[in-house]
Amino acid sequence: MVYYDIHTHHLPVHPEDVAIVNCLASPSNAGTGLFHSVGIHPWYIHNEEEQLAELKRQAMLPGVVAIGETGLDKLAEASLERQQEIFKASAAFAENLGIFLIIHCVKAWDELIALKKELKPRMPWVIHGFRGNAALAKQLIRQGFYLSFGEHFNSEALREAWPDYLFAETDDRKIDIRTVYQNLSTSLNLPLESFAAQVITNVQSTLHLP
Repeated sequence: MVYYDIHTHHLPVHPEDVAIVNCLASPSNAGTGLFHSVGIHPWYIHNEEEQLAELKRQAMLPGVVAIGETGLDKLAEASLERQQEIFKASAAFAENLGIFLIIHCVKAWDELIALKKELKPRMPWVIHGFRGNAALAKQLIRQGFYLSFGEHFNSEALREAWPDYLFAETDDRKIDIRTVYQNLSTSLNLPLESFAAQVITNVQSTLHLP
């Protein structure tokens, strides 16, 4: 059985598991992991022109399968306008490369939905570490977003995303993706094997990972 961790900051506990290791867009962080994502996190926006140039360079590296994490965070120091500029550029990179976008969003759901309506992306937008309630999950799924769940999650929101709009992750937690799978499958009252099979389907059909 294959386990997919679509967003993590650590190498997998089990080397045979598939992990997309997140890297900030800086030269010292390039090339970590078999698969990786590169992005400009809204917490760490400081020199947009330089950071976007580095992101563009790193996005072309072998093994990059996603852009992100990028996003909107009303608690971040950078203004929402600066975050939106970075987000739009990141989304454009994802579109041009034909890879998916990993999104961090805090207290900016209306703005995020507005960007999706404005940009009309072809590539999947995946909200990582989703902890929102069922109503928010339903609204986001209706707009075509995908949701990734980790160690902490709302069980009713999880049910809204099941089966076609759901992924699993460990994020920055030092836990095993297999534990996350077990917790999510238990919450859905599903055998672990059935849950894992559906995630494989989602990863391969939506994210186009092997």
